[in-house]
Amino acid sequence: MTTESKEWLLDEENELRIEIDFEAKVKLRLVTGTAEVFGTELAQNIDYEFSGRKLAVFTWHGCKLILQGQCSVEYIANETPMISYLNTHLALEQRRVLASQKNIQGPRVLIVGPNDVGKTSLSKMLLSYTLRQSRQPIYVDLDCSEGSITMPGCLTATPLTEMIDVEEGFGSSATSAPTAGSAVMPLVYYYGSPSPKDNVKLYNILVSRLAQSVGRRLEEDEAARTSGIIIDTNGLIDSTGYDIIAHCIKSFSVDVIIVLGHERLYSDMVRLHQKPGLSVVKLAKSGGVVERDSAFRRHTQNQKIKEYFYGTSKSELAPYSTMVNYHDVEILRVGDGNLAPTWALPIGEERLTSETQLVKVDPGDHLLHSVLAVSNAEKPPGTTAPDGLTTEKEMIGNNLAGFVYVSEIHDARKKMTVLSPCPGRIPKKVWWLGSLKWAEE
Repeated sequence: MTTESKEWLLDEENELRIEIDFEAKVKLRLVTGTAEVFGTELAQNIDYEFSGRKLAVFTWHGCKLILQGQCSVEYIANETPMISYLNTHLALEQRRVLASQKNIQGPRVLIVGPNDVGKTSLSKMLLSYTLRQSRQPIYVDLDCSEGSITMPGCLTATPLTEMIDVEEGFGSSATSAPTAGSAVMPLVYYYGSPSPKDNVKLYNILVSRLAQSVGRRLEEDEAARTSGIIIDTNGLIDSTGYDIIAHCIKSFSVDVIIVLGHERLYSDMVRLHQKPGLSVVKLAKSGGVVERDSAFRRHTQNQKIKEYFYGTSKSELAPYSTMVNYHDVEILRVGDGNLAPTWALPIGEERLTSETQLVKVDPGDHLLHSVLAVSNAEKPPGTTAPDGLTTEKEMIGNNLAGFVYVSEIHDARKKMTVLSPCPGRIPKKVWWLGSLKWAEE
């Protein structure tokens, strides 16, 4: 890798846009002035290392930067939507000030838009600006395609109390067993697929359950309640996506919808949802936003899985290998994976098998390289609740204790070897199987 250094001088309200391949490592240093990455300020004369990232370094007052390493793309842009993003934050902050004075709910913000318009980047920016006001917002990630907080295929809610890390984003602490002092302790529900379209009913059930949990946290935590929540969404903007957006608005009692980079979606959101108590705001996407192909997305997913077990270059982890008997665990999946999703069924036809039906999975060679979610569920499936109802929905609605990776299958001995972030016996016996596979390098 080249170690050549390049100096960049940025005028006020300019940004340096860079794209870095996964195989490359680039160091960034702020020499003079001030600059930020997605709202998090850079410290002067500190080397920040990046790999496999697309990011923008913005300065309000001008700065001098040094890049060391080979970027696939690097250029200065003097036209950015940052002022409109800051104005949006200031408007939300006014609501937080009022909420603090009256001890009422702060803004509940839903960010919508198609894929690759910068929804997650805007979420980080608004969260960072909020944290810089000494507030404690809750970040809700409903985009199950990549997993900004933890594994792909998950829906998460995370109370934030410290600034988002420049290099690692929400960091490896979000994907590993959190310590008592960890700034990132996510509440995680397992959906198991990268697209909400694969099982809309299950997705909506988990959104509702997550919203209930967030609601309880807001009732108990005054700082979080007045700071509000920022909700990042998937990129579906077809009829299915509109239904999901409507469900999210209702579940989280959203009072601000930010539509990013799509005129028609903004018009539809105004027509369908704008009413007293609910505002719809249109923001332009940044010119630095680039479309990510399927290979890049898959690489990003693999990177998140690897970080869960092995950490990052800044915070390395060592997973533990554990032998597990087949009969000691109950492996389940939700719905029949062989059936087409509801949206793909012929008009007028209904699915015979429930999309939320629990299906027992017999361990075997097919589990090799699978990532399994360890549920916090205590009751075995098939039991009956005291009110006479089956525990199917209750089982699905349990949050996660963590994940394991199936590294070896010993079918003749009815055992399998799994990687776990914690030593000793896996504490929970109900494990979920989704579509996540990962070949350990």
